[in-house]
Amino acid sequence: MSSTVTKVVTPELWPDLAALFGERGASSGCWCMWFRVPPRQWTANGNAGNRAAMQAIVADGHRPGLLAYREGRPVGWMSVAPRPQFPRIEAADERGPAEEAGDEGIWSIVCFYIEASQRGSGVAAELLAAGIEHARRAGARILEAYPVERDGASNADAFTGPRSLFEKAGFRETGRFDRWAAVPNASGPDARRLSRPPGRPVMRLRL
Repeated sequence: MSSTVTKVVTPELWPDLAALFGERGASSGCWCMWFRVPPRQWTANGNAGNRAAMQAIVADGHRPGLLAYREGRPVGWMSVAPRPQFPRIEAADERGPAEEAGDEGIWSIVCFYIEASQRGSGVAAELLAAGIEHARRAGARILEAYPVERDGASNADAFTGPRSLFEKAGFRETGRFDRWAAVPNASGPDARRLSRPPGRPVMRLRL
């Protein structure tokens, strides 16, 4: 197996992220913007708009996630950043105390994207290990994840990662989303659009 190198995405690495995501923007023109904007905006953006939005995030000096490299080429991505950067995750629900809203010390892992030829080869686990250290060095106190419950789910469903991946890294379930949370700061149809499936676990690692 090739050795893996992980790097925090910076403006200089944008071409590598774009190359990994390809013409489809990883999946359905998402460009990992799904949790970052309201549903109608995500849809209105389309592939090109979501690409431009993610490129602007990177260009502005934010660090939206990590890239994994094997043999010098990008083969995997993990989105990890302070939870306030993900409005859909920040939506009010039964997860925890209201005072946690806006807490920059709580970080979220919301997405993995692994090149098809590298899936099942340990890239996600290596990205997760690197992401834990990245969040810790950046001052995070808590790292959250919202995995699917079973291994073997389709790639479209499992983009948040399987539960077993996080359990092996020491994450523990701290709650469940008992209902779908409405997107904050939305009106009209967006006020009724929902952010994630009911019953999805919230798993945390204290850093």
